[in-house]
Amino acid sequence: MLKEERQNKILSLIQQHTFLTITDVASRLNVSEMTIRRDFNELAKQNKLTKLYGGAQKLDVEKKELSTDEKIQSHVDQKKYIGRIMNSIIRDNSILFLGAGTTVLHALPEITKKGLFIITNSLISFNYLKDNTDFRILLTGGEFIPTTEEFIGEVAVRSFDNLNIDMAFVATNGIFENNITTAQFDEGAVQNAAFAKAKTTCVIADSSKLDVADVYTFQRLDQVDYLITDDKIPQEVFDRYSKHVKILKEEYE
Repeated sequence: MLKEERQNKILSLIQQHTFLTITDVASRLNVSEMTIRRDFNELAKQNKLTKLYGGAQKLDVEKKELSTDEKIQSHVDQKKYIGRIMNSIIRDNSILFLGAGTTVLHALPEITKKGLFIITNSLISFNYLKDNTDFRILLTGGEFIPTTEEFIGEVAVRSFDNLNIDMAFVATNGIFENNITTAQFDEGAVQNAAFAKAKTTCVIADSSKLDVADVYTFQRLDQVDYLITDDKIPQEVFDRYSKHVKILKEEYE
């Protein structure tokens, strides 16, 4: 296949799917990942696509981090359902990290285990926990981001240096193939710091977040222990993502 033909096919694929990884395009076109990486670089220089970490997206995609207020009423029932699954795998007296986001916030009322110690970088989750539970709580330091009401940055990451965590639960703006994505690099850095200290790592995402990619890939799906989602996930999507990770969509007994 000539380079011009290959690059035209790449642009066509990007238009269809919005975002594709280097690995996926290489597989679809039956060429090496190095070749696709060079093609992405050339096409980005020609202003024909936007090159991202591990992949590329079409030019006309505008990524804007939605605020907590904009997300708060989205998929509430599914997020509460996820909370019940979380509760079913948490043990009494555990040390948990609960990341930022409205999925975590809506999950919190469903967590009924006793004697928990909660670490979080989310101001809204912290406020809920202090007003409604008797759990011990640790709020990380860091730079406060008003849009998402969370703490990020180097200080937040360093908060985990001397911590030991039984289970870490982090939300995501989208999961695409093997990529767990977020809008800002620093958001993912905090979640990875928590994962590095956790015995068990869990990504939580309602089914609308699958086959969706935000700007940055902060973790690979096959590197976490569980993906927790809701019972609205289509069987075909469940089967596809089960190749990367164990998916929990029902309460554990």
